Amino acid sequence: MQKYGLLLMKHEALDKADVRLLRALQRDASASQAALAEEAGISPSLVSRRLGRLRETGVVRAIVGLVDPARVGLSCAAIIRVRLRDHSVQNVRAFRDVVVGMPEATFCVMLTGEADYLVKIVARDLPHFQEIVQSKLLRCAAIAHMESSIVLEYLKDTTELPLAD
Repeated sequence: MQKYGLLLMKHEALDKADVRLLRALQRDASASQAALAEEAGISPSLVSRRLGRLRETGVVRAIVGLVDPARVGLSCAAIIRVRLRDHSVQNVRAFRDVVVGMPEATFCVMLTGEADYLVKIVARDLPHFQEIVQSKLLRCAAIAHMESSIVLEYLKDTTELPLAD
């Protein structure tokens, strides 16, 4: 079944070994095939085939290394709620083009409710954050209103999904 250009895999197609493999992969994608196999309860040779299938079907989008922002000089993070002037195709496209072109924007979702979008920005410090907002977001004519909140503490910051057997 295709939706939005992505191949979707029904949950029923994942067996218990797939789920255990995905859990192990989410905890440590750099683990050896032998370690992943042990956690998944399958042979090491099956790990490669199953991972290939999970990548091919889009269940596994990418295998990445998670970098600690503070350790690479990005100690300021902010959440910005954005409301567009209107929801015309032109405005939506203009806003999306700005955000997609911003390496500092690490997360962006469209919302229901008062704000149209929620954007997470990472920066070196507060002056750098201000520079990003003024030079990129405030120049986007599609935006009617923005409200920023600086992140003071991360209580939970994970990419691990709660997979059930």
